[in-house]
Amino acid sequence: MLPALLLGAAVAGFAHPSPTPAADLGASVYRERRERVLKALDGCIGVLAAQGDATGITEEFRQDGDFYWLTGINEPGAYLVLAPKSAYDKVTLFLKPRDPEAERWTGPREAISPDLSARYGVDRVRRGEPSRLLASEGLGHDCVAIIAPPTMAREERNDAELSVRLAQRLGLKLAYRRALLMRERERHDADELARMERAIAITAAGHEVAARSTVEGVSERDVQTQMEYAFFAAGATGLSYPSIVGAGPDGAVLHWDKNSRVLKGGDLVVIDAAAEYGRYAADVTRTYPVSGRFSPEQALVYRAVYQAQEDILAAIRPGVSMADLQHVAEESLRRAGYLADFIHGFGHFVGLDVHDVGDYEKPMPVGAVFTVEPGVYLPAKGFGVRIEDEVVVTDKGYRLLTGALPRKLEDVEAWVERARR
Repeated sequence: MLPALLLGAAVAGFAHPSPTPAADLGASVYRERRERVLKALDGCIGVLAAQGDATGITEEFRQDGDFYWLTGINEPGAYLVLAPKSAYDKVTLFLKPRDPEAERWTGPREAISPDLSARYGVDRVRRGEPSRLLASEGLGHDCVAIIAPPTMAREERNDAELSVRLAQRLGLKLAYRRALLMRERERHDADELARMERAIAITAAGHEVAARSTVEGVSERDVQTQMEYAFFAAGATGLSYPSIVGAGPDGAVLHWDKNSRVLKGGDLVVIDAAAEYGRYAADVTRTYPVSGRFSPEQALVYRAVYQAQEDILAAIRPGVSMADLQHVAEESLRRAGYLADFIHGFGHFVGLDVHDVGDYEKPMPVGAVFTVEPGVYLPAKGFGVRIEDEVVVTDKGYRLLTGALPRKLEDVEAWVERARR
């Protein structure tokens, strides 16, 4: 049962949310992205296929980041053909054929029309599979570019297979551009950053609830549901990932997903949970003391993790790579005596996906967004500590996107006290 503190908030303070949905990015945004890719193809024809997954009984579909970044379309079975040497149809979008019976279950789909082409910002929209168009347009090109990113799957992607078959059929040269979309997506423009910053602001509202609700006697699931309600009430369009709420020894499990333990006095609660807004992700972790104060041993570990964050942030400058920063994180925790308890990378790229694409070895471009999340996990001691923030690379260094959420030990304790007062 919820204690009076939470029960009062859940009942007396209930209010129906009235979130503002994220406005769709305009067709001109996707058109400009495709023009950059067309130019980078150096005259080669290319094809990309939707690779998302449909899950659940209603077959909810989530488009893969590459196809979504180029089209803004969340629909399975689609293809994009890029033909830079075509006189008129440089960009052709293929959608799956209509099925009137299926549409009674999933909703009606629009007929092909000039208006549909204008809405998507492409030269032409067709239905079906693009083999015939590729064969005819390929005659006017000297090469075929494989832009599908490499996968670890045993079977090759269908778009890469189409590219190879086209090159063999017409005797064209194959050009491998598998890193092209990764490099383009790694740097975020103003529209993308605005969505990510909105996702972070929504996430901050949820963590304010977490600071208040991580009290003795509630379950990890209680905290999760309180947070997630706050996300959606503040305008979230989804969760960036399943919420992780790990109290006591559960906080020493990196991806704890049961969220079943009842919080006890003296526990630390590691909460890795964030909102998504307009398909763009946030990623934030905070560690909360159930008693309102860190014990001396917990404080020692927390300060080491915080110092590792500070050392990483101080090392961010033009020309730095993720690999460079990983070394900084490891050296910081080595000095503190906790390197063996730091069991993951210091961070990852964030964008359309919470673990987004990016090159970990090369210097990061201006506009890259990534997390800074050192952690120490001590199962034998019954607790873990992780602090996770997001930064964007600037021409002078970085900007902390999650600065509104307290992270210094004294500030976290004051935040918890204020939230529970």
